[in-house]
Amino acid sequence: MLHYACDVRVIVWEMMYFIVTGWTYSLWGDLTWLQALPLVFTCAMLSFFGATITHNCIHVPMFTKEWMNSLWQVVLSLTYGWPVSALIPGHNLSHHKFTNTQKDAMRPQKMQYQTNLWNYLIFPIATVRAIAKYDAEYMDDQRKRGRPIWNQYLLEALCFYPLQVLLLYLSPSKYFWTVFLPQLYAKWQIIAMNILQHDGCPTPEEHKYNHSRNFTGWWINFLTFNNGYHAIHHMHPGWHWSRLKEAHERLVAPHNAPHLNQTSIFRYCWRSFISPGQRVAFDGSSYQPPKEFLPDLPWYSGTSETYSVGSQ
Repeated sequence: MLHYACDVRVIVWEMMYFIVTGWTYSLWGDLTWLQALPLVFTCAMLSFFGATITHNCIHVPMFTKEWMNSLWQVVLSLTYGWPVSALIPGHNLSHHKFTNTQKDAMRPQKMQYQTNLWNYLIFPIATVRAIAKYDAEYMDDQRKRGRPIWNQYLLEALCFYPLQVLLLYLSPSKYFWTVFLPQLYAKWQIIAMNILQHDGCPTPEEHKYNHSRNFTGWWINFLTFNNGYHAIHHMHPGWHWSRLKEAHERLVAPHNAPHLNQTSIFRYCWRSFISPGQRVAFDGSSYQPPKEFLPDLPWYSGTSETYSVGSQ
């Protein structure tokens, strides 16, 4: 059923989310704050790991059968906290095709705060309007054309939204702390990762290897299924996550700027956002994006850009 046997661990990660979240939800009224907060944090991290799994699966479907990938995207929608198909337009067809250009609604150059921490924290808020606008236009066009992604989106939405309403109705406080807040963190963090991965980097057209920052530490890649190896992922988005470490070391590391290969994501975040809180370019020099505001450009022409569930 699986293209790759190692994806059994992906299924285990998803099961852990449902087990921990369900257990926390059921025990919520009997927990002290000292007991509850670590569980909420765990739910949030498991939801974020689910977001990285979602990212991988919208590039490389896990299963050999299309109907299995369709149901799997429903499962992922319940852990990530949003219909998975809604990620495909803005991520696959905008960010990947037009990285760091005006057609990339998630380009870090939009952020102009002097305090770099604000650039990181506010980035998802600053980009969500443009993402939502173009994604809605894309989905509406897919609906009119009767394409499979629209039907898949409806399936995910019909499974996701009623469950959210039901959990909110049963207990607003349980829902907020154990489901809504962790899933909100997952969505915020997966978007904010663009600041870590692409800030201060050229476009792929400007440099074949220096367009993405990589985080090569063992723990972060074990937990997020090699999402730290970002340059090779952009170069070959259809490659399975299990190939990325070896491919990064062979095809990227010998050629890109050394500063783009960070061994610790935590040290990088501390230096970039706390002390000294300096925004840096791909080569490690101080970076300040151009002051001239460049508006977003539509990335979807309504003709060739499409996506089918289960496609490789």
